[in-house]
Amino acid sequence: MKRKANDRERIAKALGASRVVEVQTTSHQGPLGLLSLREEIVRRLQSTGGRPTDPDWTERRCVPFKQEIWEGLFRLSKEMSTDGRKVTPAQVAAMLVERELAKVV
Repeated sequence: MKRKANDRERIAKALGASRVVEVQTTSHQGPLGLLSLREEIVRRLQSTGGRPTDPDWTERRCVPFKQEIWEGLFRLSKEMSTDGRKVTPAQVAAMLVERELAKVV
């Protein structure tokens, strides 16, 4: 499901919320984690005319995946993409690896 930038306000209004509170999460599990991942993608991936990327990414590696894992990454990348910003499965994988690695190192 693709989300627009004003979804938060629209949802708050539809629910009759008197205030909106930011919820910080570093987990990618569940709807809040996926929303957090999408916001991170929007914040970090920048375009200089081509495909958006994180300017801090300097290493490129070939990493093998099981087909079902790659298909999951592909589905996530489609959900994280917008009309103006296409996200690749590898970009999603890189961000998920960074998040999980930060928990153990």
